[in-house]
Amino acid sequence: MNEEVKTTLTQLRKIGTNLTFESEFVAYFIELLDKLIEVVGVKMNGNTLELLVGDTKKGDPVDILNIVSKATLLNVTAAWYEETPYGKMLYFEYYIPPWNQFKL
Repeated sequence: MNEEVKTTLTQLRKIGTNLTFESEFVAYFIELLDKLIEVVGVKMNGNTLELLVGDTKKGDPVDILNIVSKATLLNVTAAWYEETPYGKMLYFEYYIPPWNQFKL
């Protein structure tokens, strides 16, 4: 995990609970994911958590799917994957009304 991601996770943990968003659980999920796949970037844009992921570190596809399926325990309303010019992106959308949204 690079220093920028570590700094973002520290900031993320300070947010606490925001309706359906539990920052400590989300940070822990990202740390688990980073043990299997390189997490290159983390960004919270409004009500959407964006993760830029790189290459697989270790583990097989079943291990990775096991961790990603835990995202359903994070109270997400939607999740999706996209190939971008920057790399592979994972998106997790939360129910956070506009007046409670934040940026990381």
